[in-house]
Amino acid sequence: MLKLSRRRHKWAWIVSTFVILLIALRAVLPLIVKDIANDRLMALENYDGHVEDVDLALWRGAYRVQGIRIVKTGADQPVPFFDGEQVELSIEWKSLWRGSLVAESVFTRPNINLVRARNERQSQTGKGQDWRALLESSFPFRFNTVEVVDGIVTFRSPGIRAQDALVASHINGVISNITNVVESDRETYTFFQCQAAVLKTGSARLNGTIDPFAERPAFDLNLTVKNVRLPEVNPWLRQYIKADAEAGEFELYTELAAKDGRFTGYAKPIMRDVNIYSSQEEEENPLRRLWEGIVDFAAEIVEDDGSDQIAARIPFSGTVENPDAGILETIVSVLQNAFVSAFARSLENSITIRDVERKLHRIGDKREDSKRD
Repeated sequence: MLKLSRRRHKWAWIVSTFVILLIALRAVLPLIVKDIANDRLMALENYDGHVEDVDLALWRGAYRVQGIRIVKTGADQPVPFFDGEQVELSIEWKSLWRGSLVAESVFTRPNINLVRARNERQSQTGKGQDWRALLESSFPFRFNTVEVVDGIVTFRSPGIRAQDALVASHINGVISNITNVVESDRETYTFFQCQAAVLKTGSARLNGTIDPFAERPAFDLNLTVKNVRLPEVNPWLRQYIKADAEAGEFELYTELAAKDGRFTGYAKPIMRDVNIYSSQEEEENPLRRLWEGIVDFAAEIVEDDGSDQIAARIPFSGTVENPDAGILETIVSVLQNAFVSAFARSLENSITIRDVERKLHRIGDKREDSKRD
């Protein structure tokens, strides 16, 4: 009886010690993960970063990183490159039921500030850093899904102040099937889609497919922007065409596909009820008033009489390193629209990766012909 009592006491002591160790490990593990995350962020080549806190959810194979901030070193910009409320990394259980052990991540209220400056050092575009590799190194399994909840992206270029940046807010989107868990026979098997509010009154929708592991970009995307009021982009109009918009609305429809370093697509901007010159407004600079009058007169010339709409279909194609937009084709398209009819306000669904492949084949055939000659 005494032996049995001692044996029970021994097992109770072992179990108690094990539970205490687990509690201690659970208490210290978030601090260890936080230190590892901060070390990796501080080791970035052109950026520095910091996280405020880490919370673990071991029962479902997940952890949350809170208060993330990443800045471009040496750029001296008033806003960080990345500022996020929370990132959750976890096992993707729906794929585990299919027999694939992969991960998913959810970015909650991420804020990305893109800046194109007059020199590379002052620019803040994320260039020079493999962010996918950084995310992959933060979890033991490959990521199959990345979701964004209520994000913000701002962009500004030389001559544009921070308060006048282009802003896309309330971004909600998802990139799925990154590892091709749901096997697809498509060349670009990863799907992405998102929607956002842009420039206060406008909306944007982006969707398409991509091969995230292709050596050279391979993707097929569609972008629609609607209901943007032209006065909202006056700082950009002043910078690039030296004029102000009194009134008007803007829409943009774009399709783009790329493969093996080449791309093809079109952009279809549409403007309605455009008014750039207003005789009631006093303008101190007479040369600027004259320029605004010229711009407004040009808008009147190319406006479709039936819908007070200005539109153009701008085709473009070339290599990823050297894009080529045809200016002559743009002018012809605008004039044709002015005297024939306004473009339909919808995507054409006419640009695919097959278009890029056909162009590549034609280029290859021409090279073979030149060799024979």
